[in-house]
Amino acid sequence: MVRYKDNEHEKIKSETRRSLLDAAIVEFAREGYEGANINRISQAAGFAKGTIYNYFDSKRALMITLIEETAGLHLEFITEQVHRHDDASRRVELFFNAGFAFASNFLAHGLVMVNNLYGPDTEFKQVMYQAYLPMFELVGKDIIALGISQGTFRQVDPTHMASMLMMIYLGIASQVNEEGKPWVEADQVAGLVLNGLLNQPRAQKNKSHV
Repeated sequence: MVRYKDNEHEKIKSETRRSLLDAAIVEFAREGYEGANINRISQAAGFAKGTIYNYFDSKRALMITLIEETAGLHLEFITEQVHRHDDASRRVELFFNAGFAFASNFLAHGLVMVNNLYGPDTEFKQVMYQAYLPMFELVGKDIIALGISQGTFRQVDPTHMASMLMMIYLGIASQVNEEGKPWVEADQVAGLVLNGLLNQPRAQKNKSHV
């Protein structure tokens, strides 16, 4: 009986924490970090004022948790798509398609991350950098280095190229409309990147087959 009660208690705590995080991402996306109100988040989640302090020490701790959680969700979403194909060129296309889909499907999360990326808080930027290292590694190892080993991509430094590709992705994904749609199509960006990576750019390949 005691174990059952403990399990039920942990389940309730987990659900409450999840509700608070869901309300927080909406609040931070709408109001920004400085304008966000802790009590408003607690009430939006359906709890009394101050409830959030039972789960997070401060508003700053809450934001750091959101950054780390969003980065993990982002990585999981993109990795699942990228690993659907073994060809590195196709993985470039899948990376951008999945990345832009994430921006549309998780609009509030994306807005919070963009605000922190371009905001003045250096601690949040450092937390973002650390949280996104696994995605840089995914691009460098599972896309760029893979393409080089397959003979598809020219010889480049996978780490440097991964940084460039991530900067392109994050820069474009940060410029979305109210529906989360980037101003260019994912296939257009992927095509541009591939023309710089392929041993024989696509335009030349198409000519050779005419």
